[in-house]
This record gives sequence, structure tokens and C-alpha cells, in this order.
Amino acid sequence: MKNVSKTALSLALLFGVVFILSYCQQDDTIIFPEEQPLGANVLLAQKITTAPTIDGVVDGLWDKSTKLSFYSEVPDPSGDLFRGFVGNIIANVNLRAAYDANNIYFLAEWDDPTESLVRQPWYFDPTAKLWKQESANPIYTSPTRQGFYEDKIAMLWNIENSVVGWNSATCYSSCHTNLSSTDGFARHHTNSPSERIDMWHWKSVRGGVNAGQFDDQYQDNTYPNGRKSDAGDVAYSDNKQTLVVTGSMPAVSVSVPKYVILNKTNYLWILKSETTDGTALTVTAVDAEGILTLSDGSTIDPNTDVQYQRDGAGMGDKCVAGIVVGAYSGSRADITCKSTYTGTGWILEFQRALNTGDAERKDVDFSSLEDQYFGFAIFENAQIAHSIKPNLLLKFDK
Repeated sequence: MKNVSKTALSLALLFGVVFILSYCQQDDTIIFPEEQPLGANVLLAQKITTAPTIDGVVDGLWDKSTKLSFYSEVPDPSGDLFRGFVGNIIANVNLRAAYDANNIYFLAEWDDPTESLVRQPWYFDPTAKLWKQESANPIYTSPTRQGFYEDKIAMLWNIENSVVGWNSATCYSSCHTNLSSTDGFARHHTNSPSERIDMWHWKSVRGGVNAGQFDDQYQDNTYPNGRKSDAGDVAYSDNKQTLVVTGSMPAVSVSVPKYVILNKTNYLWILKSETTDGTALTVTAVDAEGILTLSDGSTIDPNTDVQYQRDGAGMGDKCVAGIVVGAYSGSRADITCKSTYTGTGWILEFQRALNTGDAERKDVDFSSLEDQYFGFAIFENAQIAHSIKPNLLLKFDK
């Protein structure tokens, strides 16, 4: 039949109008069916009027947010850089997002069988008569021992849409491999002076668990390492110093802890406040036997007190923390957070202003509510080896 009757055509048009209106409210806002897929890489930020409590607890507000689920995997860069970690997969990673008139909020959850908060502690080697620090990645030295480091995550954002090819490559846009060993084998830097990347770095020990902060950083085109930090105070310092062994001729210099909390056990870090209120004592001298003299005149003899030595594959109870931690300040402290370790993984809530007022091109600006591609990485007790999920897309529910 070559012609359609007017009656049939009218009925078809009427059906189409009714179908469309069935998904509309009285204010003409289209309500899409719940089953409509967003895309496997899309993180939808829910529009809210009441902010979530940043407490590391998944409350009812997040139940209304769309969950983006994925896995991340450690790649194989050049120079054997991620040896011992290549191919490791974080199987279950979940992100949710929300925003209000002033801030953007995120909830990240991921599997992790171990809460890693022991960052390069000091122990005494009674054979060498030396104080040493445990390695962040023992694969290079003693594969029979665990890594002594911290859990971390990172997110990368394109500042002012400045990075060429970002939407298709995200974090790989600034990842440069096949560098020389002098240049670190693989580094992040952008490809021109005009390109900038905002880097949010949650370091569980260095500010994350202690101060409830991310380290707000950025990347520029400095070769070979374009990673920089926003303006503000750093939250941490290595608990380390070099002293001349008492009575050594010629002078012999060795590394020892800078601070010790006398007789404290199983401490993973020293707070900056403890270095000023007298809780942590300064190590002022070390002799040829490794005996430490402290600022109050007392001494520690790790030869007789074996709790300062290794204990099998682990550490003695009095082994000294390798890090001193405080809080970030200034624009380096833009991102606040709270984390909870559940026994099988991490829950991490965090927030940042939509627009931080940054005038130095170091922060991404979300206030336009435009789509933002980003990359996500997890460091599972790994110093630099990170599992990656590129090409994720943040969309705002308007």
C-alpha cells in the first residue's frame, strides 16, 4: 500500500505525543527512565541542597547517588619501574558524587585486604650496629618481607581544558615512559607551558588519616618531573637525620631517627605537635654500638632492648616511626576528607569548593558544571606503582 490514511497518521502522531508526555512533569522537566544507562565510564554528580557529613560513613544521601563501578590495574611502564606490582588488579572500586551551590563531594570505596599505615619505620640491625629504615618496596631488596608504606589514591583533572588529547587519554596524557634511569624511567609532565593538570593526592599517613586532608597538587611541563604542590605548608617530613658517630676518627656519619617517643610501642607516626610539647625527644648523639642519646639525657640501647629490632617478617614493638606529620595549609589544603578502613577495604569521603578562587591555574574549576574527564589511581601499599582507571567522565545532574 503506497499511501497511509490520514486517520492512521493522526493516531501515530497522537501516540508519540502521549509517549513523550508520559515522561514529563507538569513543569516540563523530562524524567528519563531509571534503566537508561549513563555509560560505563560516567560518574553522575547528584544535585543536593543538604551537604553530606564528611565522616567516612556511607549515609542515606549516598543511596540516592548513581554508583560508578570499575576495576583498576597496574600497567607496565618502562625501566622495570613497577616491578612486583605489574598486573595487580583492584577488582571492586566504586565512586559516587554530589554537589550543591558551593562544593562538590565524592565517596570512594575500594577493596584492600590490608590497612597499610606503616611507612618506612626505623629498626636496629644488631649485626651491622646501624639504624636502618624498612623499604617501601622490598621487591628490590628482600622479597620475603612486606612493603612498609601507605595506601594512597589520586585523581587527575584537566585545568581549563588546556591539555591536548585529554578527553581520550586523561592521565596518560602526561605520562612519559622510556626515560633514562637518571630521569626516573617514567614521569608525569604536560607537553607545553600552556597545559596544566590538577592532581588530588590522598596519602593515608601523610595527612589523610591524621589531618583529614588531601595533598592538593598540580602538573606542569617541567622536565622530567612536572609534579608540583599548591602553595601552602607541607604536612609531613621524614623522621631522619645524619649524625657523626661519637668518638669516630676519622669521622663516620650515619643516619638515625631525629625523634623518638621513649618507651612508646607500635606508633606509626609522630605528630608535629609532639616534637614541640616534649612528647617526642630529639636524638642528639649515637655511638659505635648504635646507642642513642636523647635530648633529656636518657639513652636507648637497642642491643639489649630487642623490641627496637626486627621481629621475624615484622617489626619489634618499639621500632621508631619514619614520618612526622602535621597539616597542610593554604591552597594545598583545599580538599578535606575522612576515611574508614572496614577490614576489607577503604571508605573515603571528600569535598572541595566548586571554585577555589585559584588565580594561578593550579585548580580545576567545576562552577560551570561542564563535563569533566578524569583519571583515577590506587596505590595499594605501593610507593609509586599504581593501578589506573583512565577515561572516566564526571557529569553534573542539573
